[in-house]
Amino acid sequence: MELGVLLAIAIGVLLILAQQKRAGGGAPTFGYRRKPYLLSKAERSFYGVLAQAVGDKALIFSKVRVADVLAPQKGLNRANWQRAFNQISAKHLDFLLCDPQDCAVKLAIELEDASHGSAKRLKRDAFLDGACESAGLPLLRIRAARGYGVADIRQQVEAVLFSVQYDSSLEKPEQHEGQGVEVTVSEQKGTNKQTERQVVKPIEALTAKAGVTPHISRISMAFWHGSRESVVSGW
Repeated sequence: MELGVLLAIAIGVLLILAQQKRAGGGAPTFGYRRKPYLLSKAERSFYGVLAQAVGDKALIFSKVRVADVLAPQKGLNRANWQRAFNQISAKHLDFLLCDPQDCAVKLAIELEDASHGSAKRLKRDAFLDGACESAGLPLLRIRAARGYGVADIRQQVEAVLFSVQYDSSLEKPEQHEGQGVEVTVSEQKGTNKQTERQVVKPIEALTAKAGVTPHISRISMAFWHGSRESVVSGW
């Protein structure tokens, strides 16, 4: 009698388990709720200023997974590659600026609030700094504030993105075709002034004979020599 009862109970349990497996694959079913906003209030405030600062010169992405921007170096064995990937797979960047033409990654931005002062966050920030540096990705850290200046944010972004290009353009000498000698900007200006004197003197001599007062402006002489001015633009 007791054996029959136990057998009936066992069969009943098996039937229930089989039904649950067919209904949900054996996994428990949970309900979820949708968050009202993707960004926090502090992040939304900064995002509005950042959008004005970069305009149409960059695309802004937020909460980007680090593993979608960085990847472990090639040449690692499988175990080390997985270990390196695991260190970035669960981390995110607050904001990411990309080229509007091809979405090329340009600049990562971290908005630092009070939580970044904890030991855990400091360790996380130090790791992220090293990872971005090793990959050649500029990382700009901006302290969270009640308000931001559009011009100030634009200046900080441009200082990180274009400081190298700007400095190199000032130091790079000009190379003239057909010559093996490099001429710097200052040397070129001296040459232009010397040539200007050489051109003006014959003209003054001719006009003196004709009784005409010569009038040659620097603008006309610049046009004569075909000189040009290089303009360095951040974006």
